[in-house]
Amino acid sequence: MTKLYYIPTLRKNHFDPKVVKTLIIANVIMFVIRLAYSPILFTLGLIPNKILRGETLYTLITHMFLHYDFLHIFLNMYALFIFGPECEREFGRLKFLLLYFISGLTGAFLHIALTTRGDIPAVGASGAIFGVMAAYAMLYPHRRLAVFFFIGFIILPAWALVLFFAVFELLYFFLLPLDSIAHAAHLGGMLGGVIFTWHHKKFKRKERPFIEPIIITYERKEEYYDYDYW
Repeated sequence: MTKLYYIPTLRKNHFDPKVVKTLIIANVIMFVIRLAYSPILFTLGLIPNKILRGETLYTLITHMFLHYDFLHIFLNMYALFIFGPECEREFGRLKFLLLYFISGLTGAFLHIALTTRGDIPAVGASGAIFGVMAAYAMLYPHRRLAVFFFIGFIILPAWALVLFFAVFELLYFFLLPLDSIAHAAHLGGMLGGVIFTWHHKKFKRKERPFIEPIIITYERKEEYYDYDYW
């Protein structure tokens, strides 16, 4: 007896976010090193006063790969995992990497300009991550997202969610200027992401969807079902 079955060929068309995966792996490796050798926070962390003196300029990049504790790296990498793949597909791998580092740099520069804790090393990919989030909101403003907020999950369009984070960070920056969290870096990262994405959209000819249509094929098989999945 012959049976009819179909194969949803998602694996063939599935986009592989290699840059996002590489960044996550690199951050996890550096976090393990940081746990084993805490002084690395002062060696590779961004110290604003040193940057202003023209010293340790390499920390403008290296600080993005260091995180203070598990919650710090988990939240950043989770956000990168959620928002990064679609942005990487939209921009292309090289331009997405530029978005990531430009956002991290604009976050670092704003932190250097506004911080009152110039001798304290700043670490974390948050500036870059907030830039990716801002880019996502500009590319897919009406994409509905679920976020956990105190009493439970709330569902918001991407633009509203990112705007909420922007207002939240702005309030914290003014109300808690001595907070150990670099809120100015978050805002600077958002600004970098907005400018980068605005420039991208300005010169973009047509939008590509993230998920390609499912192609369904039919074959005949004897006696059993078979299928492919990812």
